[in-house]
Amino acid sequence: MSDLKDQLAGKANEFKNQAAEKLEELKNKSGELGEELKQKAGEVMDHIKSGEIKDDLSHLQDEASGKMNELKDKAKGFWDKLTGK
Repeated sequence: MSDLKDQLAGKANEFKNQAAEKLEELKNKSGELGEELKQKAGEVMDHIKSGEIKDDLSHLQDEASGKMNELKDKAKGFWDKLTGK
């Protein structure tokens, strides 16, 4: 019976050590991921602060306005054809 207890205690200790190792690995991995997230967030903020996004949005807005004007002209031409003007 003592032999069985020793075996079970040995196995339990082995599992405990494995769990501690895995926990340490997870802690390290979470620290690495946290640092990566901080770095990416910093890059995004730098990009925002640089004004590039504002320029990009302004460019897209200009393109959208141009497309809207084209569509309005086409719609007016279609309406004129439809009404005979």
